[in-house]
Amino acid sequence: MRLETEGRQILHETAAVYGWSEDIGIHALASAVNSLAAAGAKSAGAGIRIAYPPRADKSGIYRMEKRIRKVCKERGIKVLESRIFEHPLLSVPSVTVNGIAEAYSGGKGHAEKTGTGRSGSERLKGRIPAGTEIVLSKWIGMDGMLQIVRERRDELSERFTPAFIRQMLSYEKELFAGRETEVAQEHGVLASRQITEGGIFAALWEFAGEFETGLDLDLKKFSILQETVEVCEHFRLNPYQLTSAGSFLFVAEDGKALREAFLREGIKASVIGRTAEGQAKIIRNGEDVRFIDRPAPDEIWKLNRSGDKR
Repeated sequence: MRLETEGRQILHETAAVYGWSEDIGIHALASAVNSLAAAGAKSAGAGIRIAYPPRADKSGIYRMEKRIRKVCKERGIKVLESRIFEHPLLSVPSVTVNGIAEAYSGGKGHAEKTGTGRSGSERLKGRIPAGTEIVLSKWIGMDGMLQIVRERRDELSERFTPAFIRQMLSYEKELFAGRETEVAQEHGVLASRQITEGGIFAALWEFAGEFETGLDLDLKKFSILQETVEVCEHFRLNPYQLTSAGSFLFVAEDGKALREAFLREGIKASVIGRTAEGQAKIIRNGEDVRFIDRPAPDEIWKLNRSGDKR
C-alpha cells in the first residue's frame, strides 16, 4: 500500500509466517522490508505481532520476539511496536510484520510509477512493451527451504549430514535485499516484484496480469539451489510454487546489462525470458512447452504442521 502526499510517499507492506522455530519471524521481517526496498524505500520501521496457541511454551515465544528485535537492530530497522498475545484458535504460532517507510516521489526511471502491491511490485501506467527482458535475482524457493529446515531439522538430520544442514542454513543472510534493489533503480528498471507466497509461478502470473502482457520464459534459466532441490525432493514439493522472499523479478529494457551489473556486485542473477504479445504465459524447458496456471496455494502448506512443539 502506498499513500502519496506532496513530495513524498508513505509505503506499507505486511508479511506473515507460521511455525515453531524461534527464527521463523525473520522470514516475515525480510519479506516486508524487501518489498519496501523494491518500492524505493531507503529505511524502514516494523510493527511486530506474535500470536501463539494456548499450550505454547511462552519462553520460546519471547525468544522469537527477541530474535526479530536483534535482526532489526543489526539492519537499522526501527521497531515501532511489538505485541505478543495468546490466540485460542491457533495451533501454531503466527508472526506478522507490518513494515512502513517513507520514499520520495519522482526520481529516475523510464516510466511514471504509482502504487505498490503486497509483494513490492511497482506499477507502471500502461502496458509493458513486448520484448522487454525479465531478470531473476538470487534463487527460487530459498526462503521456503530455510523455513522447512528450521521446522523439520530433526527429520532432515536423519537424511543429511550436519555439514549439509549448516550449509542450508548459511543462506539466511541472503533473505534480505542487499544492493540489488539499488542497482535496479540505478539502471532504471521498469518494474520490480519480490517473489513471495506461491513462488515464482504465482509472481509471474500476477506480474503478467498486472501489466497486461504475455510471457515467454526459459525454465532452465531459473536459478535454484541444490539444497532447495534436496529438501523439496524429500518432502515432494514443487520448488516453483514455494515462497521465495529475498528473490526478485526485475523488468528491464536491457536485461543482460542489468544481470552484468548484479554479477559485479556478487549477486546471482539470470535473464529468464521476456514479455510477449498477447496473453499467453509460456515456459519452455528444452523442447517441452507449458503454460503457467493460476496461482496455487504455497507448497509449504503441504507439510503436515501439527500443533506439537518441535
